[in-house]
Amino acid sequence: MDSHRGEYGCRGGGCGHNHGECSGSYHTPLRGLLHLIILKSLSKNPMRGIELKKKIRDELELDIPSPAIYVVLKMLENKGLVVSNWEIDEKGSARKIYRITEEGLDYLNESLGRLKSLKKILEYLHS
Repeated sequence: MDSHRGEYGCRGGGCGHNHGECSGSYHTPLRGLLHLIILKSLSKNPMRGIELKKKIRDELELDIPSPAIYVVLKMLENKGLVVSNWEIDEKGSARKIYRITEEGLDYLNESLGRLKSLKKILEYLHS
């Protein structure tokens, strides 16, 4: 089994990305951070899952598979950190919009505080 199967929904192939990269630097830094990246993005603006994917790709240069984003969104929703609702756009199409909750903001801020405490360790390892 791939080491990233649970987090990214991959099963060793057919997921649309190069598995040679999965064992390297592509997934390692994201392990356990994708939910925080999504929460941080939603803290700025409510958006659709596909918009999250584009924002993460554009701002962080990470091409996260869409299924991984939706799995994390569902997990965040189940924990009460994100809510979603359907909106109708001007063309009459239904769009599912995700928003961070107050509990989600609290969780994000607490988690970012804990990550800041790791900064010295990371700087040491990088030097």
